[in-house]
Amino acid sequence: MNGKVGKRGMAVAFVLTVAALGTALAATPPAALQPADGAVDVNVGVLRWTEVPGCVYDLRFGTEAAPPLYRTGLATALEKPVILELDRTYRWQVVARRDTVVVATSPVFSFATLPIALLPSLAYGHFVDARDDKVYWTVTVGGREWMAQNLDHELPGASWYYDDDPRWKVYGRLYAGRALAGDQAAICPAGWRIPTRSEWAELLDALGGAKVAGPACKEAGPAHWRRSDAVRLNTGGLTVLPGGSRDRKPSFSNLGKYAFFWTATPSPEIPGSYYQIDFGFMRDAVNGSPGDGDWSYAIRCVRD
Repeated sequence: MNGKVGKRGMAVAFVLTVAALGTALAATPPAALQPADGAVDVNVGVLRWTEVPGCVYDLRFGTEAAPPLYRTGLATALEKPVILELDRTYRWQVVARRDTVVVATSPVFSFATLPIALLPSLAYGHFVDARDDKVYWTVTVGGREWMAQNLDHELPGASWYYDDDPRWKVYGRLYAGRALAGDQAAICPAGWRIPTRSEWAELLDALGGAKVAGPACKEAGPAHWRRSDAVRLNTGGLTVLPGGSRDRKPSFSNLGKYAFFWTATPSPEIPGSYYQIDFGFMRDAVNGSPGDGDWSYAIRCVRD
């Protein structure tokens, strides 16, 4: 009788020990820190989540509803750089484990990247700006590699999103012309620079010349450009977006209608300023003129 009680007691103790071990191993599931779950217009190639003490992490990531395994055995709650394609919805999930024992699994998080439509038939490159981990896509036109997106690197006091509102960051930032008079090498990412007026001319010549190159440069489709009879094909892959401008008042204007880009070529007509290149929603021609250093336009960078 005592032997039977002893065995029963040992069984109960074993069950209690297993239950206690399970409780000790259980942990709060990782939460998404960057990007936030459901975020939109994401262009920073970083995934970051809350830590689970004493754990390593397996990361699942992709565009599938059940994201596939992307990295395993990560020692920190961070993964970068992560190359993000444009106009995609991504999903990711984190599994925290101690050795081979899974102690917490996050929900499946999701986020959407910048809604920019590249031309599917072209081959694009990509790179990550080491200054802020932003991912840029690139295209080669006329033998030079160009950014296929507007620059989006903050220059304090000299760069702005349209209307000072980050919901317009698909257009990148608008940069004060006076910023070009300083250290231009600090504006574009390492290995890239602001193109000269002649380099813009070379690009346009490769696409038929400035009088007709607009359709080959502008993003196709109705998402960003105002409706007009002008054709937009993006056959050159540059994917120009109409990010508008900021004047000296300051006030913002021309969103959806015009794209203005600074060149690195000084303008003798206006001291302290540079030539600019512009595209309009109602015309195929690409114009150029002296810019005002107190106005702000977009920047495309070209590889050194």
